[in-house]
Amino acid sequence: SMSMRCKMSKYEGLKPYLNRDSVASIIINCGYSIDRAYKFKIRDERTPSASIDKDGYIKDFGGTFGGDVFAFLNEIVGYSKAEALQIVKYALGVE
Repeated sequence: SMSMRCKMSKYEGLKPYLNRDSVASIIINCGYSIDRAYKFKIRDERTPSASIDKDGYIKDFGGTFGGDVFAFLNEIVGYSKAEALQIVKYALGVE
């Protein structure tokens, strides 16, 4: 449908703005702490096994999650996809 394509392009349009630092700041705002190596804990674990790569992709090496910040906000933090989109747009300062 047309509306689906519009949503997709909005979402795709934000991808170039996503990098390690922008994604880290969004995750920190959700209450996670991220170390200098861009590693953090998604689960209750001794050593952080989730990390953010230079393109902002998040991978949990000790678990099953791998995805972008939208998927993280949706699947891990529990926001709806629409809310996740708003959060990212707000954090990046783009309309």
